[in-house]
Amino acid sequence: MDFPPENVEHPELCYKGLVYVPEGEEPPEGFEESRRGLDIENYDYENDENHELCWFCGWTSYNQRTSNYGPRIRFLQDRANTGMWALGSQLLLKDIPNDGHSPGSDFVTQQFLRNQPGLSIPLLKRMELLNEPGDKTYLLLMSRSKGIPLEAMWHTLSDEKKNDLREQMFIYLRELRQFTSPIAQTVDGRLIDDCIIGACGRSRPNCKQIGNTTEEWLESVKEELLVGLSKVHETTDAIVIEKEFQKLKDNFPDSEPYILTHGDLTLGNIMVDPEHNKITEIIDWEYAGYYPWWAEVWLNGNLAQDGSIELLEPLWERLSPDMETQRYRDLVSCKLAPVLRAWERCRLQHPGSWTFWYRPAFSKCEPYAGKFHMASMGRGEKKPHVILAEQYD
Repeated sequence: MDFPPENVEHPELCYKGLVYVPEGEEPPEGFEESRRGLDIENYDYENDENHELCWFCGWTSYNQRTSNYGPRIRFLQDRANTGMWALGSQLLLKDIPNDGHSPGSDFVTQQFLRNQPGLSIPLLKRMELLNEPGDKTYLLLMSRSKGIPLEAMWHTLSDEKKNDLREQMFIYLRELRQFTSPIAQTVDGRLIDDCIIGACGRSRPNCKQIGNTTEEWLESVKEELLVGLSKVHETTDAIVIEKEFQKLKDNFPDSEPYILTHGDLTLGNIMVDPEHNKITEIIDWEYAGYYPWWAEVWLNGNLAQDGSIELLEPLWERLSPDMETQRYRDLVSCKLAPVLRAWERCRLQHPGSWTFWYRPAFSKCEPYAGKFHMASMGRGEKKPHVILAEQYD
């Protein structure tokens, strides 16, 4: 991440291409030619104040000509319709649609953990909501991590340093897994988005949620599973299909206890002080909640696309004998596989998901345009979810 400099006496640290002219000295050779046409003496002040140079920040041509302001605020990154801004070098601000879904569980989970006595799980030092509940924008202020993402250094580490980081993660996961719930839910009592069975992408709001109980969970995906089972077993016999669905239910992995789960333990969400090989923060708790006891392993093994599997896999058996590789396969993987297979055989469509607003060029001299993907903009209601496939014929 590039953070804006806070040395106000050195604007050259913020702006590229500045020409320095000390008082009493002549400008460098070629200066006048380089400025030709840039500093216009006669112009319309009223129109100049309203002539926007940047739609992203609102900077006008009047600001450009007259201002001494060099912003300590800078855009860093985006995902869907969420933006991350650096406020100076110590704070970050997330700008998120307050639609009831887009913010996820990051703030509420870290707030919950921060209020628990005796924990050593490393969290961001500061996290604060700036908006009111009814505001249309969710503004999350947080301190900047003191470390760097583990993904930036994992491949360079010795086995000894990797093992040291594993031991740190073991302690934090052991602490996290002491928090349980009688039902599946977020720490503030909402349903958890289903990223395991009914996964139609991870953009919120998800089409499906994990029910409070296994019965509710499977009932929420029953229609899709029945269609998938008709294809798997090549039959349209409703009695046979219902019987196969009952087999899935009877053989489904036990969900209890529901254990507090991060849900996205990639190397990019583990921040490390490279000098001391110490984990400084675990970040991005957006998907966190009380999941089935086996979910952290499944989510990491099936959704993580980085080296976090190498980091975490040796820890699972130590955290629970039921997460030993072969036993986990027997208790979870083999039982979950036919459910996932049935879901995957059901063809789905989400009408309107490929609707766009195409942007004009950023400016006349910067012809970059792009588009707004409406399915990623945030919304209060779920996107349409349509079963396309007929039963086997």
